[in-house]
Amino acid sequence: VYRALTDWVVLKILDGVRKAEFVPDQRLSEEDLAKRFEVSRAPVRDALHRLEQIGVVERRPPRGMYVRSWTEADHAEVHELVDALNLLAVQLSFGRLSGDHFAELERIVEEAAQATESDIEEDRRQIQRDSNFHLIIARASGNRRLVELMEQLMLPGALYVTEAHEYLQRDFWVQIHGGLLQAMRSGNLEQTESRSIANARKIRELMFQHSALHSEQAAPPPADVPAPEVPPAIPADVPVQFAGENAPARIQDELHP
Repeated sequence: VYRALTDWVVLKILDGVRKAEFVPDQRLSEEDLAKRFEVSRAPVRDALHRLEQIGVVERRPPRGMYVRSWTEADHAEVHELVDALNLLAVQLSFGRLSGDHFAELERIVEEAAQATESDIEEDRRQIQRDSNFHLIIARASGNRRLVELMEQLMLPGALYVTEAHEYLQRDFWVQIHGGLLQAMRSGNLEQTESRSIANARKIRELMFQHSALHSEQAAPPPADVPAPEVPPAIPADVPVQFAGENAPARIQDELHP
Protein backbone atom coordinates (compact mmCIF):
# COMPACT_ATOMS: atom_id res chain seq x y z
CA VAL A 1 0.00 0.00 0.00
CA TYR A 2 2.80 2.42 0.91
CA ARG A 3 4.64 1.73 -2.35
CA ALA A 4 1.44 2.24 -4.33
CA LEU A 5 0.86 5.53 -2.50
CA THR A 6 4.35 6.74 -3.42
CA ASP A 7 3.70 5.82 -7.06
CA TRP A 8 0.43 7.75 -6.91
CA VAL A 9 2.16 10.87 -5.57
CA VAL A 10 4.79 10.61 -8.31
CA LEU A 11 2.06 10.52 -10.95
CA LYS A 12 0.20 13.45 -9.36
CA ILE A 13 3.33 15.62 -9.34
CA LEU A 14 4.17 14.65 -12.92
CA ASP A 15 0.63 15.53 -13.96
CA GLY A 16 0.98 18.86 -12.15
CA VAL A 17 4.19 19.65 -14.03
CA ARG A 18 2.55 18.65 -17.30
CA LYS A 19 -0.41 20.97 -16.63
CA ALA A 20 1.85 23.79 -15.42
CA GLU A 21 0.39 23.58 -11.91
CA PHE A 22 4.01 23.21 -10.82
CA VAL A 23 6.33 25.43 -12.86
CA PRO A 24 10.12 25.43 -13.34
CA ASP A 25 12.06 26.82 -10.37
CA GLN A 26 9.07 26.43 -8.05
CA ARG A 27 9.94 25.11 -4.61
CA LEU A 28 8.16 21.89 -3.65
CA SER A 29 7.47 21.68 0.05
CA GLU A 30 6.89 18.23 1.53
CA GLU A 31 4.38 19.69 3.96
CA ASP A 32 2.41 21.56 1.28
CA LEU A 33 2.35 18.55 -1.03
CA ALA A 34 1.22 16.26 1.78
CA LYS A 35 -1.68 18.59 2.51
CA ARG A 36 -2.52 18.97 -1.17
CA PHE A 37 -2.68 15.21 -1.77
CA GLU A 38 -3.98 14.36 1.70
CA VAL A 39 -1.18 11.91 2.50
CA SER A 40 1.62 11.77 5.05
CA ARG A 41 5.01 13.33 4.34
CA ALA A 42 6.79 9.97 3.98
CA PRO A 43 5.39 9.01 0.52
CA VAL A 44 5.86 12.63 -0.62
CA ARG A 45 9.53 12.50 0.44
CA ASP A 46 10.04 9.22 -1.44
CA ALA A 47 8.19 10.55 -4.49
CA LEU A 48 10.41 13.65 -4.62
CA HIS A 49 13.51 11.48 -4.30
CA ARG A 50 12.33 9.35 -7.22
CA LEU A 51 11.56 12.44 -9.31
CA GLU A 52 15.01 13.76 -8.51
CA GLN A 53 16.54 10.57 -9.88
CA ILE A 54 14.75 10.99 -13.22
CA GLY A 55 15.56 14.70 -13.50
CA VAL A 56 12.13 16.26 -12.95
CA VAL A 57 13.06 17.97 -9.69
CA GLU A 58 16.42 18.99 -8.26
CA ARG A 59 17.77 19.55 -4.76
CA ARG A 60 19.02 23.05 -3.98
CA PRO A 61 20.59 23.18 -0.51
CA PRO A 62 19.58 24.48 1.92
CA ARG A 63 16.11 25.33 0.59
CA GLY A 64 15.01 21.90 -0.59
CA MET A 65 13.46 20.50 -3.79
CA TYR A 66 12.57 22.57 -6.85
CA VAL A 67 10.95 21.82 -10.20
CA ARG A 68 13.81 21.65 -12.63
CA SER A 69 13.90 24.17 -15.46
CA TRP A 70 14.65 22.88 -18.95
CA THR A 71 16.49 24.96 -21.54
CA GLU A 72 16.92 24.50 -25.28
CA ALA A 73 20.39 23.14 -24.53
CA ASP A 74 18.90 20.54 -22.17
CA HIS A 75 16.46 19.40 -24.85
CA ALA A 76 19.23 19.24 -27.47
CA GLU A 77 21.44 17.08 -25.24
CA VAL A 78 18.57 14.72 -24.45
CA HIS A 79 17.60 14.38 -28.12
CA GLU A 80 21.15 13.45 -29.05
CA LEU A 81 21.18 10.68 -26.46
CA VAL A 82 17.69 9.43 -27.36
CA ASP A 83 18.62 9.30 -31.04
CA ALA A 84 21.63 7.12 -30.24
CA LEU A 85 19.56 4.84 -28.00
CA ASN A 86 16.81 4.56 -30.63
CA LEU A 87 19.40 3.29 -33.09
CA LEU A 88 20.78 0.86 -30.50
CA ALA A 89 17.25 -0.40 -29.81
CA VAL A 90 16.72 -1.00 -33.53
CA GLN A 91 19.96 -2.98 -33.72
CA LEU A 92 19.35 -5.07 -30.59
CA SER A 93 15.72 -5.83 -31.44
CA PHE A 94 16.42 -6.83 -35.04
CA GLY A 95 14.98 -10.29 -35.64
CA ARG A 96 13.16 -10.25 -32.29
CA LEU A 97 10.11 -8.21 -33.24
CA SER A 98 7.02 -10.41 -33.27
CA GLY A 99 3.73 -10.01 -35.10
CA ASP A 100 2.27 -8.45 -31.96
CA HIS A 101 5.09 -5.90 -31.85
CA PHE A 102 4.51 -4.93 -35.47
CA ALA A 103 0.77 -4.65 -34.82
CA GLU A 104 1.41 -2.24 -31.93
CA LEU A 105 3.76 -0.15 -34.08
CA GLU A 106 1.21 -0.03 -36.89
CA ARG A 107 -1.47 1.09 -34.44
CA ILE A 108 0.67 4.06 -33.37
CA VAL A 109 1.25 5.08 -36.99
CA GLU A 110 -2.49 4.82 -37.65
CA GLU A 111 -3.31 6.94 -34.59
CA ALA A 112 -1.01 9.66 -35.90
CA ALA A 113 -2.61 9.45 -39.34
CA GLN A 114 -6.06 9.94 -37.80
CA ALA A 115 -5.07 13.03 -35.80
CA THR A 116 -7.02 16.12 -36.82
CA GLU A 117 -5.79 18.76 -34.36
CA SER A 118 -2.56 20.78 -34.37
CA ASP A 119 -2.40 22.36 -30.92
CA ILE A 120 -0.21 21.88 -27.86
CA GLU A 121 -2.28 18.99 -26.56
CA GLU A 122 -1.93 17.13 -29.85
CA ASP A 123 1.79 17.88 -29.77
CA ARG A 124 1.99 16.26 -26.33
CA ARG A 125 0.04 13.24 -27.57
CA GLN A 126 2.31 12.86 -30.58
CA ILE A 127 5.46 13.13 -28.48
CA GLN A 128 4.04 10.37 -26.29
CA ARG A 129 3.27 8.28 -29.39
CA ASP A 130 6.85 8.75 -30.54
CA SER A 131 8.13 7.58 -27.16
CA ASN A 132 5.79 4.58 -27.16
CA PHE A 133 6.86 3.65 -30.70
CA HIS A 134 10.55 3.49 -29.83
CA LEU A 135 9.97 1.88 -26.43
CA ILE A 136 8.11 -1.00 -28.09
CA ILE A 137 11.21 -1.60 -30.20
CA ALA A 138 13.49 -1.28 -27.15
CA ARG A 139 11.43 -3.74 -25.07
CA ALA A 140 11.63 -6.28 -27.89
CA SER A 141 15.44 -6.19 -27.48
CA GLY A 142 15.10 -7.74 -24.02
CA ASN A 143 17.56 -5.20 -22.57
CA ARG A 144 15.89 -3.89 -19.41
CA ARG A 145 18.48 -1.21 -18.69
CA LEU A 146 18.13 0.19 -22.19
CA VAL A 147 14.37 0.52 -21.68
CA GLU A 148 14.77 2.18 -18.29
CA LEU A 149 17.32 4.68 -19.61
CA MET A 150 15.13 5.55 -22.60
CA GLU A 151 12.07 6.02 -20.39
CA GLN A 152 14.01 8.38 -18.13
CA LEU A 153 15.40 10.45 -21.00
CA MET A 154 12.11 10.64 -22.89
CA LEU A 155 10.05 11.88 -19.96
CA PRO A 156 11.04 15.59 -20.13
CA GLY A 157 10.06 15.74 -23.80
CA ALA A 158 6.45 15.04 -22.90
CA LEU A 159 6.43 17.19 -19.77
CA TYR A 160 7.91 20.42 -21.08
CA VAL A 161 5.85 21.19 -24.19
CA THR A 162 5.26 24.95 -24.26
CA GLU A 163 4.15 25.43 -27.86
CA ALA A 164 2.63 23.55 -30.75
CA HIS A 165 5.32 22.51 -33.23
CA GLU A 166 3.47 22.80 -36.51
CA TYR A 167 6.47 21.36 -38.37
CA LEU A 168 6.30 18.13 -36.33
CA GLN A 169 2.67 17.22 -36.88
CA ARG A 170 0.66 14.36 -38.34
CA ASP A 171 2.08 13.87 -41.85
CA PHE A 172 5.65 14.21 -40.66
CA TRP A 173 5.31 11.52 -37.98
CA VAL A 174 3.44 9.19 -40.31
CA GLN A 175 6.37 9.36 -42.73
CA ILE A 176 9.04 9.06 -40.02
CA HIS A 177 7.47 6.13 -38.17
CA GLY A 178 5.93 4.51 -41.22
CA GLY A 179 9.26 4.56 -43.04
CA LEU A 180 11.11 2.96 -40.13
CA LEU A 181 8.38 0.36 -39.72
CA GLN A 182 8.61 -0.55 -43.41
CA ALA A 183 12.39 -0.84 -43.16
CA MET A 184 12.16 -3.14 -40.13
CA ARG A 185 9.64 -5.33 -41.94
CA SER A 186 12.03 -5.66 -44.89
CA GLY A 187 14.42 -7.78 -42.81
CA ASN A 188 17.37 -5.67 -43.99
CA LEU A 189 19.36 -4.45 -40.98
CA GLU A 190 21.53 -2.01 -42.95
CA GLN A 191 18.45 -0.39 -44.49
CA THR A 192 16.78 -0.17 -41.07
CA GLU A 193 19.85 1.43 -39.49
CA SER A 194 20.07 3.94 -42.33
CA ARG A 195 16.41 4.87 -41.93
CA SER A 196 16.79 5.35 -38.16
CA ILE A 197 19.84 7.60 -38.64
CA ALA A 198 18.15 9.59 -41.42
CA ASN A 199 15.00 10.11 -39.32
CA ALA A 200 17.03 11.42 -36.38
CA ARG A 201 18.99 13.74 -38.65
CA LYS A 202 15.84 15.15 -40.22
CA ILE A 203 14.23 15.83 -36.84
CA ARG A 204 17.36 17.60 -35.58
CA GLU A 205 17.55 19.73 -38.73
CA LEU A 206 13.94 20.86 -38.40
CA MET A 207 14.30 21.59 -34.68
CA PHE A 208 17.49 23.59 -35.30
CA GLN A 209 15.81 25.62 -38.05
CA HIS A 210 12.80 26.27 -35.80
CA SER A 211 15.01 27.34 -32.88
CA ALA A 212 17.11 29.64 -35.10
CA LEU A 213 14.01 31.26 -36.57
CA HIS A 214 12.56 31.92 -33.12
CA SER A 215 15.87 33.42 -31.97
CA GLU A 216 15.87 35.79 -34.93
CA GLN A 217 12.28 36.83 -34.24
CA ALA A 218 12.92 37.34 -30.52
CA ALA A 219 15.96 39.58 -31.00
CA PRO A 220 15.09 43.03 -32.44
CA PRO A 221 17.48 44.13 -35.21
CA PRO A 222 19.72 47.21 -34.72
CA ALA A 223 18.09 50.50 -35.67
CA ASP A 224 20.22 50.94 -38.79
CA VAL A 225 19.74 47.37 -40.06
CA PRO A 226 16.49 46.33 -41.76
CA ALA A 227 14.66 43.36 -40.25
CA PRO A 228 15.36 40.10 -42.12
CA GLU A 229 12.58 38.58 -44.13
CA VAL A 230 11.08 35.47 -42.56
CA PRO A 231 10.84 32.64 -45.11
CA PRO A 232 7.32 31.40 -45.79
CA ALA A 233 6.17 28.34 -43.82
CA ILE A 234 6.12 25.01 -45.59
CA PRO A 235 2.50 24.07 -46.37
CA ALA A 236 1.19 21.19 -44.29
CA ASP A 237 0.33 19.18 -47.39
CA VAL A 238 3.88 19.22 -48.75
CA PRO A 239 5.51 15.87 -47.84
CA VAL A 240 8.71 15.93 -45.82
CA GLN A 241 11.65 14.38 -47.65
CA PHE A 242 13.82 11.90 -45.78
CA ALA A 243 16.04 8.95 -46.54
CA GLY A 244 14.67 5.86 -48.18
CA GLU A 245 14.33 3.99 -51.42
CA ASN A 246 11.98 6.60 -52.89
CA ALA A 247 13.97 9.67 -51.82
CA PRO A 248 15.58 11.78 -54.57
CA ALA A 249 19.09 10.72 -55.44
CA ARG A 250 20.47 14.02 -54.12
CA ILE A 251 19.10 13.36 -50.64
CA GLN A 252 20.33 9.78 -50.63
CA ASP A 253 23.80 11.03 -51.59
CA GLU A 254 23.76 13.52 -48.73
CA LEU A 255 22.70 10.95 -46.19
CA HIS A 256 24.89 8.15 -47.48
CA PRO A 257 28.06 9.74 -48.96
